Amino acid sequence: MLRTLLFDQQWCMLHYPEQPNGFAIFIIGDQQHYVNEESSFWIDNMGRKQMIERLTQAGYFVYYSNLFEKNWGNQQSVEHSYNLYQLIMRKEILNQKIHKLAEGMGTLTAAQLIPLMEDNIRSIVLFAPCISLEKHIEQEQTRKFYYKKLMKEIKAAFNEESVHINTEKPIEEMKESLFIIQVIDQNRYKDQLELIHQLLLKRKEKKLPVEIHYILLENRQYITEKIIRFLKENEKVL
Repeated sequence: MLRTLLFDQQWCMLHYPEQPNGFAIFIIGDQQHYVNEESSFWIDNMGRKQMIERLTQAGYFVYYSNLFEKNWGNQQSVEHSYNLYQLIMRKEILNQKIHKLAEGMGTLTAAQLIPLMEDNIRSIVLFAPCISLEKHIEQEQTRKFYYKKLMKEIKAAFNEESVHINTEKPIEEMKESLFIIQVIDQNRYKDQLELIHQLLLKRKEKKLPVEIHYILLENRQYITEKIIRFLKENEKVL
């Protein structure tokens, strides 16, 4: 079952499983993510639609918001996400500790939610993550058209061009399990790889749970099963 709702002037989509397992997944999308009154990127894109179908078949309640589209992790997206979580928990019968699945740009918002929701996060999955906005801006400087477009989006999101978001530290220090999925042959955030490697090392040094999986774009269809396996491993303690 599918339901849409308008919350904080943003369309949100809720996917209900036929046989609920009691756990929720909050998806925070990348640059191409959108939700409107009738559809969403996760319905219109065949690969993403199949992912949602498989997650709901496994019993998960899945939800996401339009989230101001190209928000680049601004405060508005963080506050909206937190308030949406509170609304969902009031309206649905679910375990209070949720899974988060963030892709690309969505990592910037997901990371800032960690200190706000430290008692309500079960695990986090990062798909081809953008951990550092500053690093991404630096990467795009060599591509004039994309750089100009990016800076226009950032100015619209923050009302300024110089932005610093503390995202690496919350991800590095969070106690919950972290699963990173990296696409080897097509990744718009390729300059983030060194940061990700450093993040992995720091979490391992602190003996914090972390796992990384590298895939080729052509093997994307297998990733959902790996995600489900990871989620279930983190549901043993309610």
